[in-house]
Amino acid sequence: MDANRLLDSMELFGNRMFAVTAGKDSEAIKECSGWAVSDLMAHVGAVYEWVTSIIESGSLERPTTPFPTPPENDKRNWAMSRLSTLLRVLRESDPLTPVWTFGKHQNIGFYIRRMTHETLIHMRDAESIIDESIEVDGDVACDGIDEYIDGTLQRSIDPNKGFLYPNGSIHLHRTDGEGEWLIESSGNEIVVTREHAKGDVAVRGSALALLLYLWGRDPQGLEIFGEPNLAQAWGSLAP
Repeated sequence: MDANRLLDSMELFGNRMFAVTAGKDSEAIKECSGWAVSDLMAHVGAVYEWVTSIIESGSLERPTTPFPTPPENDKRNWAMSRLSTLLRVLRESDPLTPVWTFGKHQNIGFYIRRMTHETLIHMRDAESIIDESIEVDGDVACDGIDEYIDGTLQRSIDPNKGFLYPNGSIHLHRTDGEGEWLIESSGNEIVVTREHAKGDVAVRGSALALLLYLWGRDPQGLEIFGEPNLAQAWGSLAP
């Protein structure tokens, strides 16, 4: 997806996230057990600052500096500032510029995509405190599904720690546009095909609902065909 479209979406999602959390530092985040708004702000601010430091370093080596520590107070304004800086740095950069990443694509474009979808998910987390949500571009959310499958899903399994993929395949079917995925597992490996095919369980919904489901949230409007426990297992793999 076009980098400018993703960056515009990131800015929209970030502005919305900060708007709905104003004055609500102690409010519980329904989708993140044990987290209040201040915890969410600490998390996103640290991520934004960490990514900014990687891009500004221009290094292809894994960073050795500690993960940023949020301030004791006013975490929201701190996180807002960190997002503003990150957006400026990303907009001024060529997406194809090489840089270290924790994914298979070693360039700045990786972070444009990852930070857009990171912000989208946490915007929805923030919106849960007011039970209201803005409309999200279905194609942007669909890109988020591909980004999750290509990245997080294939990094979240660690057989050395006893984590394996569920024993059964899943078919994801987007209902608000084009998008179908069959994910088949074999121990600690998966095969993904973007096609209409029968899985052991099928999950149907809008691109955004499917994306939220994959990230362990509980969206409305999903249809599940097949074993509910298998669907729950596939929707519980995100870190």
